[in-house]
Amino acid sequence: MNRLSTAEENGYTLAELLIVIAILGMVAAAVAGVYQVSLQAYTRATSLEDAQLGARAGLDRMSTELRLIGAYWTGADGAGDAITAATPTSITFLADVDRDTVNNGVETTVSAAATLTAVPVSGAADAFNVYSSSALNDYVYIVNGATREVRQIAGVAGTIITLATALTNIYPAGSIVRSVETVTYAFDATANTLTRSVGGSGADTILDNVTDLSLTYFDANGASLGSSPTVTLIREIQISLTTRGSDGSARTMTSRVRPRNL
Repeated sequence: MNRLSTAEENGYTLAELLIVIAILGMVAAAVAGVYQVSLQAYTRATSLEDAQLGARAGLDRMSTELRLIGAYWTGADGAGDAITAATPTSITFLADVDRDTVNNGVETTVSAAATLTAVPVSGAADAFNVYSSSALNDYVYIVNGATREVRQIAGVAGTIITLATALTNIYPAGSIVRSVETVTYAFDATANTLTRSVGGSGADTILDNVTDLSLTYFDANGASLGSSPTVTLIREIQISLTTRGSDGSARTMTSRVRPRNL
């Protein structure tokens, strides 16, 4: 029978075991390092994606409604400026953003329009909102052919809309009646949110983790109107919205909007 070699009789030496352990440690460290780098890359990519999705959602909503500035308002008798306030971080405007139409319009022919403050409508008088501050109430838009006007609402009772000031035109049954809302978008730097309010309903958060909202206003020639623009000159609005992901990664998205009714 063959005798076992010395190495086979005695096994591995301590030095050999230490070398093997050291090699395994280096391999494990390398694998852990690769895993950590991959995890960090994945976390950052996910955070950036979340920030981008949030910025896109907020930007899309703002852009859609800013394009409606002055809808069923501009050019009507009794209408003032479609944009009532504009700053680098907020904007307030008037438009039919809810797209509420009261079917069949005014139910009776108005024969004494100059003194009419109670307008009967069919069906959807609840499309009009009143608030504790009457200055923030919705407006009613009435149109018959080329004749159209807007008046602020003083109250709603059943199918009767009471106006703050009387109509000046005659509107037969079937005239179109719509609601016009006062809308404000603003950046809350304390809460890091983008908020939206309609009339006196209070500000609702539509996007969290917002680090910046920058609104830039331009005139008909494309020239910037500065930080305190004259609202009657505004024809385009650039929105720059920055949001933050879960790891603090930021993403900024920008859109330039031309309201159709200005």
